[in-house]
Amino acid sequence: MPMEDLIRQAKAGDGDAFDRLTAPLRPLLLSYLQRRIGDRAEAEDLCQETLMAAYTGLANYDGVVSFKAWFFQLASHLADPVSEGKDLWGESALDVLQDYLLEHEAAQQELQAILEEYDEKYSVADHVDFCFSVFLQTLFGKEREVLLLARLDDFSLVDASRIATLPLPEAKEKLEDAEDTLREALNERCSLVRPGAPCTQCRDFARWLGDEAGVEAEIQELSLRPALTHPEASFADRLALVKGVDPASSESAHLHEAMMLLLRRALGEIGKTKE
Repeated sequence: MPMEDLIRQAKAGDGDAFDRLTAPLRPLLLSYLQRRIGDRAEAEDLCQETLMAAYTGLANYDGVVSFKAWFFQLASHLADPVSEGKDLWGESALDVLQDYLLEHEAAQQELQAILEEYDEKYSVADHVDFCFSVFLQTLFGKEREVLLLARLDDFSLVDASRIATLPLPEAKEKLEDAEDTLREALNERCSLVRPGAPCTQCRDFARWLGDEAGVEAEIQELSLRPALTHPEASFADRLALVKGVDPASSESAHLHEAMMLLLRRALGEIGKTKE
C-alpha cells in the first residue's frame, strides 16, 4: 500500500496502518538513538516515547518533510535533554575500558559468559562500530546528531538541519567539525589505519575471548587498511562499515552492549570525562 494511504488511514485512527507505517523505521531509529546516546536501554525507552508521540501527534504531520524525517524529528526532540545532560567522554575512554578489564578478571569472564549465553561471536566489524560509538560521545550533542543523520541515516543536510532544529549553515559547520574531530582522533589511535597506533583492542579482545586466528582473518577482509600516508582516506570506509552494522542486532550485539555498560561503570568510578 502506498505510504500516502497508510498515513491517511493512520490519521483516521487505524492502528494497523500506523504499525505498518512505522515498522520499517523502528530498527533505524533504535540504531540512531543507541549511537547518539550510547546506552541501549535509554535508546529503547526513547523509541517507545517516539512511537507514542507519533501516534498521538500524527494529525499534525503536514507532509512538508518526509514521514521519516518527521518521525526522527520527534525522536530528536525527545533525545535532546538526554544527550545534552551527559558529560562528554575523553578520547582516552577506550583506554579506560581496556585498563578496567585488565584490572578486573571477573569483567573478562562476564564478557565470555555473554558470548556463550547468547551464542554470539566476537566480530571486528561490530567492534569498529562500538569504537565509533564511543568516539561519538566525545563530540558535542548537536555535532553528534548531525553527523549521524547526514552520514549514517541517509538524510540530506537540509533535512538533518530541520531534524536537529539548526540553521543550515550551522548544521553544515557542525558536521564538518564532527568529521574533522573524529577523523583526526581515529587516524591517530586506530592500528587498523595507522601502523603503530596505540589502540589494538580488536586484537586484544580476540586474545581474551579466544578467537585470535578468526579475528586476524576478519581484519584482513575489512576495508580499513594501515597506510603510511593519507590515513584520513580510511574515514569514508569506516563510515561505510559502521553504516552496515546494526548495533542492536549485530552478531555480537549483547557483547558490545555489555562492554558499553562496563565502560560507563569504569568512567563513573574514575570520573573520567572530557579532557
